[in-house]
Amino acid sequence: MERIALLGGGKMAEAIIRRLISSGWCRGEDMVVSDIEGARLEALREKYGVMTTTRNGEAAARAESLILAVKPQNLEEVLRDIAGVVKPGQTVISIAMGKTISFIEERLPQGIPVIRVMPNNPAMVGYAVSVLSYGKYVGQRERSLALDIFRKLGDVHEVEEKYQDAVMALSGCGPAYFYLIADALGDAGVKLGLDRRLALDLVAGTMLGAAMMMREFPGEPSRLKDMVTSPGGSTIMALEALEEGGVRAAFFRAVEAAYRRAREV
Repeated sequence: MERIALLGGGKMAEAIIRRLISSGWCRGEDMVVSDIEGARLEALREKYGVMTTTRNGEAAARAESLILAVKPQNLEEVLRDIAGVVKPGQTVISIAMGKTISFIEERLPQGIPVIRVMPNNPAMVGYAVSVLSYGKYVGQRERSLALDIFRKLGDVHEVEEKYQDAVMALSGCGPAYFYLIADALGDAGVKLGLDRRLALDLVAGTMLGAAMMMREFPGEPSRLKDMVTSPGGSTIMALEALEEGGVRAAFFRAVEAAYRRAREV
């Protein structure tokens, strides 16, 4: 089993640790985590049995594969920390939003395989959508490794890197869109007299069921909508109100705003 170093010990790093260990893919002692916060490292060490260090270079030197799980604004500093340590044969996987493969390759020794991944928040419960793109030095071994890791977190897709910012705007930010919808629908249920917990349970179950229907009937959300919408019924009246409120246009603007921001990072 390859030893993996996670540079950054935030929520997404913890989700990766949890899913890899719980799936049996590796043990805690096969992973080393670096972070500037000692208290965070102590918590991860106690909970998962991982090795920890406050030095990125030390973590990188102790692993065959590295996952860059830091904020985009901190990525350049981390790459400086590991540039003198990383060598061909190691694999570098970045989940830093908006930072290109070439940005990383230019700051590391030549020949390092670099993979860019955009996982999303449901990785915490094993239902992530992760989208992978590959640098010029990535071979089948590195590709297989990355696919194996991120399949433990949920669904996996592969795209050309030029689409990664669009992916971030849609699926990377996407959970927040659905949480906002769920919160609004819960409030609407409370307004109609439902207990909030019941209202939110109804919303969560309905969202999950709708997602499963989309899986069963791929590419046909408009058809599925029509299945629920009878002539002159409650659903068509509700959809009319949503259209009048500009919901569809608002989502266009939201995704485009997220896309622009990703390209600014």
